[in-house]
Amino acid sequence: MQNVNQFEQHRAALEQCVHNSVHDAETRQAMLSHIGAMGRAMHAEERTADAAMRTTHQIRRSGVLDIARAWSMPVRAA
Repeated sequence: MQNVNQFEQHRAALEQCVHNSVHDAETRQAMLSHIGAMGRAMHAEERTADAAMRTTHQIRRSGVLDIARAWSMPVRAA
């Protein structure tokens, strides 16, 4: 989340820098496309992480995770 917010805060400045400094239209478009792709990838990763956290929270609330942990705990010989 923090990385996505930081990226979005600097995205406009980054795009403006590309517009001002890259004179070849094809190269400029490729760079802008790459910036857009980075943003989409970061947002997708954020959504995936959020979904995983929600799932983990739901599992913990239902107690399923505690049962799974109990099954995976090693048994010590007396």
